[in-house]
Amino acid sequence: MNWYAVRTIFHFGVKDDGKNVFEERIVVFEAENSEDAFSKAEIEAIEYSKNVNRDDFEVYSDMDLYKQDGEKLIDGYEVWSQLFETTKDLNEFYQDRYIKYDYNPED
Repeated sequence: MNWYAVRTIFHFGVKDDGKNVFEERIVVFEAENSEDAFSKAEIEAIEYSKNVNRDDFEVYSDMDLYKQDGEKLIDGYEVWSQLFETTKDLNEFYQDRYIKYDYNPED
């Protein structure tokens, strides 16, 4: 079994001033492979969204995975969470924060 950290982006809601609030959250999972880790992350994200209990809460469909090395971790443990606010929608936020700065060594 391997350990994987999976980053998920959530649309947490809209503030009174119209700004969107997003959460970047990283949770670790023990899994046979990356596909199993993604499956666990999808299930965990659904459970997390149920606990937030907001009508405007949304999970961004693209998740990033990092294979961990070292000692055994705790399955499903949150290791990072950060909130952001912006007037951009979820897709614009994701594109601007993550895709815009992807490293492409061939370019």
